[in-house]
Amino acid sequence: MSILEKAYELGQEIAASKELAEMKNAEIAMMNNEEAQNLIKEFNQKQKQYMELQKQGIPLTESQKNDVQDLEKRMLDNPFVYRFFQAQQNFERVLQEINEIISKAIAGEHSSCSDGSCSTCGGCCDH
Repeated sequence: MSILEKAYELGQEIAASKELAEMKNAEIAMMNNEEAQNLIKEFNQKQKQYMELQKQGIPLTESQKNDVQDLEKRMLDNPFVYRFFQAQQNFERVLQEINEIISKAIAGEHSSCSDGSCSTCGGCCDH
């Protein structure tokens, strides 16, 4: 099997992962919740506004910083947004672990199982 075929196979496994499915389901639920949609819209507007100020070299005021903190708290208090953020972090962790395993393999290092069951390394251990 060629390296490109293995890369495609890895992509298929990632696409079929429970972590990606959970993230997609959480995103759908979040986007179907009006309060969550409003929070995301407000966040995107403020982020754009504040990034533009920072590009111009204008520091954020204390009031603007407090606005950001308040909005972040309100977003995390929303169960739909919180669930999506958690699922997104879990999926990103899986991708990071995959990158670490690939990097170790390229460097010639032997990857060890992080959970003792080979679920994170694809079966390198004799369990």
